[in-house]
Amino acid sequence: MNNKKSSKQKLKNLKKADQRIKKEQRGNNKKKNAKILWGVTGGIATCLLLGYVSLSVYYQERFYPGTEINDQSYGGKKVKAVKEIMKKNSTDYSLTIKEKEDKSEIISGTAIKLQYKDDKSLDKVKDKQNSWLWPIQIFQDKNYTISVEHSYDKASFEQAVNQLVCMQDDYMTLPQDAKVEDDGTTYQIVPEVEGTALDKEKTIEVLKNAVDEGKTEVSLMEEDCYLKPAILQSDEGLVAEAEQLNKITSSQITVNFGSGIETITRDMLKSWLAKGEDGTYTFDVNLVKPVVIGWSEKYNTYGKPRDFQTTGGGTVHLTTGDYGWRVWQDKTTDAIIAALNAGQSGEIEPIWLYKAQTHEGNDINGTYVEISIDQQRMWFYKNGTCLVDTPVVTGNPNKGHGTPKGGVWRLKDKASPFTLVGKKPDGSTEYEEPVNYWMPFNGGIGIHDLTKRNSYGGGIYLTNGSHGCVNTPLDHVRTIYENIEVNTPIIVY
Repeated sequence: MNNKKSSKQKLKNLKKADQRIKKEQRGNNKKKNAKILWGVTGGIATCLLLGYVSLSVYYQERFYPGTEINDQSYGGKKVKAVKEIMKKNSTDYSLTIKEKEDKSEIISGTAIKLQYKDDKSLDKVKDKQNSWLWPIQIFQDKNYTISVEHSYDKASFEQAVNQLVCMQDDYMTLPQDAKVEDDGTTYQIVPEVEGTALDKEKTIEVLKNAVDEGKTEVSLMEEDCYLKPAILQSDEGLVAEAEQLNKITSSQITVNFGSGIETITRDMLKSWLAKGEDGTYTFDVNLVKPVVIGWSEKYNTYGKPRDFQTTGGGTVHLTTGDYGWRVWQDKTTDAIIAALNAGQSGEIEPIWLYKAQTHEGNDINGTYVEISIDQQRMWFYKNGTCLVDTPVVTGNPNKGHGTPKGGVWRLKDKASPFTLVGKKPDGSTEYEEPVNYWMPFNGGIGIHDLTKRNSYGGGIYLTNGSHGCVNTPLDHVRTIYENIEVNTPIIVY
């Protein structure tokens, strides 16, 4: 029994001893792992510190990676090395000038005697890159633009610029403004022409700045060196001008003169236009009126010769008088301009200063007074019907009072009663004669009654004729007076 207990106790002690050993081993492992971890961490920290310090020292004289100065990459290079590059670049420098029409020219550094000048601009850029702050700054923007100082001969520079082909007047095409032009049918906007002419002063300044900044290429288009047209095809004023011109030249007007029609053509409308200070167009009366005058000379019959068939069946050629059609030039001009300004189309009539009865034949159409001096007779026709056929007494030609003949006059007026007053050459009154009916047609000459006269016709006018008027029996002159209108033609032959 005692042996069994002793064996159990030993086994139990062995287990405890084993557990104690394992526990000690676990504790030792933890301590060992902690030591290893601290060792690794310390190693990493040491490496990072060494790396940070190394890079900080490295970038004390060098630019950060990705550093660009004036569009050139200088990452990792020392300031001194960059200066040497810029110095070499000055020797090899050339400026390419991009022009219109895909043309380009070059100004070399040799031509302008270019030399690099160290103005410490690179040092100032490097000062901005604090090497001890590289972990922060290395990820920031590193693009710099500096004015690289060069020394070059100004006279050589000006000569080189002035010798460029693009600066020669003979090779420049001046810009042209957009404009309104007539293509024969309508007014169109002709687009502007850009041209190739340069603003020389601005171009010189742009090229100077490019050289000063060490640029190797410059675009004269991008730098806006070319002269530009002042008016573009999209200009609102130009569009409005074209619209107005097309509107006012689209009128289709004819002028009916009775014996002929005149068409106002588009070319005529164009020739009549005048542009005002405000840019709007109007029809110039001084341009329209000469055309109206020409038309009036063509269609006027006022006072012109004409043939007339007498009551007796013969034909007389009448060469004087004031009867016929006569255009009122001023008012007709105004009427045409008013129609055009209103944008009218269609037919209009002229304004007549004097009118005749018809535009056909001799302008006489059935209503007239016919007086034959030789026959001492007068007829009055109304609408083709003879209302009066009477003997008369006309002016005494033997005393210088003969009634004017060989023409057609228009009746000027009517009056009843009326007093005829004759004047002497000195202005004094020669006679006063009251009459019942007075119808003047040629100055102071007219048709009237003369109740103190008992006989008419025959050769009375040769010895006892009037002062030029047509003396008519009372009943007949009354009939004429009551049926005639002002402007009726009076034919005397």
